Amino acid sequence: MQIVSDCLKAKTSKNQQKKSKRRDISAGMTCQKDSSDDVSFEVGRISPCDDVSRINTEDSLLSSNASSVTIDNSGEVSCCAESDIEWRCCGPKSKIFFGALLAIWGVCTVIWTPYEFSMVERLRMRPGLPPYDWWKSPPDMVRLKVYVFNITNADRFLSGEDSKLNLQEIGPIVYLEKLTHDDVRFNDNGTMTYVATRRAIYLPDENTIDLNQTITVANLPVLGMASYFWDSPFFEKFAFNMLVSSANSNVTTKTTIYNYLWNYTDPIVEMGKNIAPKLVPVNNLGMLARIYQNFTDTVTVYIGTENGDEKFLLIDKYDGSEYISGNGERCKEKVVNSTEGVSYPQYLTKNTTIRYWRKTMCFVVPLYYESESEMYGLKTYKYSLANNTYDRTMPEEEDCYKSEPVLPNGLKDISQCYWDFPVATSYPHFLYGDSELKGYVDGLQPEKSKHDSFLFVEPTVGIPTTCRATSQSNLILRKLEGFNEDIEKFSEQVIPMFWAEYHQHGLPWYIVGLMYFTVKILPVFQIIWTVILFLSAIFLITSGSRQHAISRKNYLMKNKVMQYEQEVFIKA
Repeated sequence: MQIVSDCLKAKTSKNQQKKSKRRDISAGMTCQKDSSDDVSFEVGRISPCDDVSRINTEDSLLSSNASSVTIDNSGEVSCCAESDIEWRCCGPKSKIFFGALLAIWGVCTVIWTPYEFSMVERLRMRPGLPPYDWWKSPPDMVRLKVYVFNITNADRFLSGEDSKLNLQEIGPIVYLEKLTHDDVRFNDNGTMTYVATRRAIYLPDENTIDLNQTITVANLPVLGMASYFWDSPFFEKFAFNMLVSSANSNVTTKTTIYNYLWNYTDPIVEMGKNIAPKLVPVNNLGMLARIYQNFTDTVTVYIGTENGDEKFLLIDKYDGSEYISGNGERCKEKVVNSTEGVSYPQYLTKNTTIRYWRKTMCFVVPLYYESESEMYGLKTYKYSLANNTYDRTMPEEEDCYKSEPVLPNGLKDISQCYWDFPVATSYPHFLYGDSELKGYVDGLQPEKSKHDSFLFVEPTVGIPTTCRATSQSNLILRKLEGFNEDIEKFSEQVIPMFWAEYHQHGLPWYIVGLMYFTVKILPVFQIIWTVILFLSAIFLITSGSRQHAISRKNYLMKNKVMQYEQEVFIKA
């Protein structure tokens, strides 16, 4: 009874302050308490507090179970529904509700972690996201270093004074290899097709070699065409000898380093196009000119969750075919499931064999796990080419690179990719090759630390941190009987022409940062975040439940008191 009396007194005091300004209005409501605790009401004007002022008897007030009388900061008496209190931001029901939401969120982060979500998103290669953007335009981190061989004893070799050519290595000549991916199309079968273009950009600040320096090299058109016709009839060889004589071409020639790489030609080339147009389809036989003049290819790779982590960015087709260029179906080796080396599949293991494809090498190169190390604070796996990468394979009929006659171990015939021009690839300086190779020329010094190939890659995301790919191009000279005397001196020889190193020097900071966040920070962050979600959920649910229990207890106690006072009031 005391609670109701105090409420009515507060309301009456407020009304009296308002009525003092209007003399023509009589007192609106008074609340008096006598010694017998009886309360009498005098109603004048309806109060804004509907649950209190709308009633005419205390029975009506006491019968309103949903009422709650409060006084706000301004002194106004306000009445709030019990359900409103329960659903306020700090109410018990709100706490339980939001606690349940946080618990559900926590369960979701356990089942579907942010780390897994980021890795799946990378598989989808969505334009606008970092993995797609840096793949589309890879950073300018790859250096092409070219080394050419100068013949220092050409005259002594031709005169018979020296039995072997002596080679002097000159280099490196440094270029930036710029790779871009254009005309990207997403296919319905979970693949992505694009046009890959590579260009070599000369870097004057990183070069110390004078490109105008003169070197002596084997005359590739003369010796190459002679090797091509090695088993031809006598009259064809005789005609070729006449052609060489009329063109005044020699078996060796002097040229500048620049011309040898970018603008190499000979008078016999024009004549050769009429004799063997398939063998000599171009006028310029410059080493790098042949590589980069048409280094634009259409590539289709696997992406998306349907192909999974193991096939991510692996090649499905190269220039519309699954076979290696020039091999066709005669060779069982395919370019399918190889990589062009920009990025590798996710979640690599120590048992993974990486199949690397580069058009200039003309065959898929396998790399095998060698060791584990650390770079940029991340674990990296080192994959290396096997020592027998350029050896003969067994059975022999499945060896697409054995040539005829069969080449020794350490050489692979790649003439099928170069218009059947007799050229083979190997490790630089015939590293790991048969001893027979070392007997062809003098001046070579194979070194594993300088001439081998390797790849360091972060195994989780498959991003290479550094890599080096090396290869040497060699002129294959078969048995040259029936040609002129100078040509015959080069019979059954293998002459190194040049070797190249493709070296990725590290990564830009933003790729390192993204990789570090994905591999190191995100897994830890998701654990901490999941714990915070569950702890917050437990706190809110516990607090809300306790608050709800207390509120319920107070509510029941108040109802008992009001019921008792109502009975006393009625009896009175």
